[in-house]
Amino acid sequence: MKGRFFVLDGPDGGGKTTQVAALRDYLVERGEQVKTLREPGATTAGEAIRDLLLDPNTDLIPVAEMLLYQAARAQMVDALLRPTLESGVTVLLDRYWYSTAAYQGHGLGLDIDSVRAVSRTATGGLEPDHLFVLDVDPEVGLSRIRGERDRIEGRPLEYHRRVRDGFLAEAQLLGDRATVLDASRPAAEVSAIIREVVDRL
Repeated sequence: MKGRFFVLDGPDGGGKTTQVAALRDYLVERGEQVKTLREPGATTAGEAIRDLLLDPNTDLIPVAEMLLYQAARAQMVDALLRPTLESGVTVLLDRYWYSTAAYQGHGLGLDIDSVRAVSRTATGGLEPDHLFVLDVDPEVGLSRIRGERDRIEGRPLEYHRRVRDGFLAEAQLLGDRATVLDASRPAAEVSAIIREVVDRL
């Protein structure tokens, strides 16, 4: 791949969207070509799946939920992510398969090895140059959400605690290919650390 690939992930309320935008602006100012994508979504099929997954009225068993996320991911990787990277453009992705490992694996109790295996199929084994986990206590993160909570955000606090633990476990497995950031800090401080890591890479 010619382009660089960075993922920003983590529990709800960690400020991923804010940090993706800040990093995009920083890289563009340096003269780089940058594309931002989000999961689930980015493609027509992905956005339709997103609406279904986040609708509080949708009733899904854990396996079905996991597979829908993977379907949206597979479409996004093939239609947008790989072609963009191959063209030499840097991609900033808001969530990736680590979310599925955390939310459906650690959070809902699906076999984590099976989730990872399906994720490899959906992504074709495509891994980012670096993963940034915006870590935040679930109570703090959820308190930041404005308006009605979606289907996932509305789950019990204990579920969100398992999800947070899942993100930390997945990041630990990546070693120096992942950076865990305290997202309870001011957004400008978090942005500065992300820029420092990206510059180093």
